[in-house]
Amino acid sequence: MRPSARFGILSGFIAVLWIVVVARAFQVQVIEHDHWESCAIQRQGDIRPLAANRGEIATSDGAILAETVSNRSLAVDPKISKDPEALAQALAAHGIVDEKVFLAQMKKQSDRRFVWVDRGLVDEAAVDELTAQFPELIAQTEAKRLYRRGEAASPLVGLVNREEEALGGLEVMFDQHLRGTGGKLVEVSDRYNDHFQGLETYVLEQPEPGGDLVLAIDSRMQEIAYAHLSEAMDQQEASSGFAVVTRPQTGEVLALVSLPSADPLDPSTWAAESLKMRAATDVFEPGSVYKIVPFSAALEAGRLSAAELIDCMDGEREVPGGRPIRDDHPCAVVPAWEVMAQSSNIGAGLIAERVGAEGFYRMERAFGFGLSSEVGLPGEGRGRIPEPSAWSLRSLVTMAFGQEVSCTGIQLAMSYGAIANEGLLMSPLLVRELRDASGNVMERREPAVVRRVLRPAVAAAMRTILRGVVTEGTGSAAEVEGYGVAGKTGTAQKYVKELGRYSKESYVASFVGFAPWDDPEVLCVVVLDEPRGDIYGGSVAAPVFRQILADVRPLLGGGEVLASITAPGPDPNGDSHRAVPEARGLTAPSARRVVLESELLPRFEGEGDRVLATRPPAGTRLLPGSVVTLEMDPAAEAGRMPDLAGLSLRDAWLRVDAVGAVPEVVGAGWVIAQSPKAGTLIRPGESCRIELSAKDCRAWKEFQAVEERFAGEFASGALLRESQTPRRVAGR
Repeated sequence: MRPSARFGILSGFIAVLWIVVVARAFQVQVIEHDHWESCAIQRQGDIRPLAANRGEIATSDGAILAETVSNRSLAVDPKISKDPEALAQALAAHGIVDEKVFLAQMKKQSDRRFVWVDRGLVDEAAVDELTAQFPELIAQTEAKRLYRRGEAASPLVGLVNREEEALGGLEVMFDQHLRGTGGKLVEVSDRYNDHFQGLETYVLEQPEPGGDLVLAIDSRMQEIAYAHLSEAMDQQEASSGFAVVTRPQTGEVLALVSLPSADPLDPSTWAAESLKMRAATDVFEPGSVYKIVPFSAALEAGRLSAAELIDCMDGEREVPGGRPIRDDHPCAVVPAWEVMAQSSNIGAGLIAERVGAEGFYRMERAFGFGLSSEVGLPGEGRGRIPEPSAWSLRSLVTMAFGQEVSCTGIQLAMSYGAIANEGLLMSPLLVRELRDASGNVMERREPAVVRRVLRPAVAAAMRTILRGVVTEGTGSAAEVEGYGVAGKTGTAQKYVKELGRYSKESYVASFVGFAPWDDPEVLCVVVLDEPRGDIYGGSVAAPVFRQILADVRPLLGGGEVLASITAPGPDPNGDSHRAVPEARGLTAPSARRVVLESELLPRFEGEGDRVLATRPPAGTRLLPGSVVTLEMDPAAEAGRMPDLAGLSLRDAWLRVDAVGAVPEVVGAGWVIAQSPKAGTLIRPGESCRIELSAKDCRAWKEFQAVEERFAGEFASGALLRESQTPRRVAGR
């Protein structure tokens, strides 16, 4: 073979080999790049999931119930710890660990290089101090769930554990929307597969944050309902309880409280019983609050009038199939409205018999009993409403006063809401909006009518009858002075399945009502399970109802003027402190409200109708959650006009309303004049003229001075550096 031929063959072979090498390199580096990169990363370190920032849960008034924050967790390297006892003492001094438990853990895992100490919310200042003192401590920034309303809202909102698992409440129901899409993080390790602080980590896939929820809940009403229900639970030693506050015209759920509840900062309390929203999950025999069913059915069918006389047989009636039915408040022949007012079981049974089994059953279903309310909470119960074919000879009579049936608190709220709302049953509106991570509204939920239950005239008649329960009957303790409450008490014996009879020791005490009775704007359900003191709904649940309504009433607004009054917000310049509000002269409920609006906690001292002074004084700046002592004045005269000079419209309006006068507002800004003068005796309903000006009072001059100071700081650049740090505004 000639040399030229051999050279050609060799050149061709080299060219083919070069093409194969290039092709293989292209395959590895381009086509199979992701595969080989993943293999390399797996050899160099661990691929760990990177959780997305979970979305916020906010209330209608802009308060954040749940949010994700960045916070450092603490871990320790036991191998390099020189003095475990000193470390344990330092950690225990900051409330991070139990000293003995931590030392036992260190001894048990002494051969490891990374052991978690605390992955909960840890004070950042404590982390700085501890890591500077003990080099074996490792601080690692993590995304953590923060629940700002604590136990007051945990059954409603739910919780998320360290494994990113949703537990209860809205966190479970809207987990997919809130969770977002996770990413991937690489943690580089050495050849011993040990991980150290400071080794390289990088993100393979960026997480996509979750969306937000905006609720119909009002955070201030939630706190009010929680405070009063908690107090009643302690006083009555009840095993559990719940409270529901709604707006009957729209079905909006303004407050939803369940006790006992879980503490978001204490995982040992995260039991299923503490995380369920009892108003939605627990079904119970309602007792006398169920008497709206026979009354509504009979009125709707034209077989009853409120004034018609009913023979209640002096409080005892023989009914086949069981013991005689007895009344706690025996009656003879009384008008139908008084049957409800005195809560006569015998009278309710007689009225139910007028409409018969089918008519009674149709009204039960029309009110929504036995059907899901679709409130949007996990584990919602339907209750038990048996069909007439399954009834005994006495079922119609006993069902008339709430035995042999069961329901939920939400069903009771919506059924009474239909009476308050001209006969229209509304769907409970708990979640108003679903938003994406950028704050854009993805879904907006509007009030929805389920069905018409009653004719408007029948609903009006029922409101009048329920008003009589409060003015003339068992619900007198629910009355809110000047508001006009209508409602019904309930005292239900609990059925003991093992004994086959109703208990003589265990009861459910309840009150359901609304106000004002002739034009309802708010409705509330209060239920206490197994109270140990008094057992009657009229003396156990009705006072809680009154306390809640008295405190939420000012938050509902009273026309265009009140609607324009807004609660004081955070300092626009980033100061997290809150100013103690001016509360002198206010009644206890009004004072509690204005203090809670400032994100401070009220504590009352002494007895009296009005606040004499606050400690610390008004204007003092405190951290959110600080206690403000309100000194009550036992000698305060309820009928004297307070001094309004220099007050804002909001504060002046509250003081005038507190003494029973009717404000007439002229102008805008701060009060410069009033009529009558301060100290003048006034009659309830008397008019009070309030003159306002934005430029002629001391408050305006002080405001101008502050504004000028801020303007100077901006000009000098003092606030520019602060403004370079972006902040997220709560509530968007």
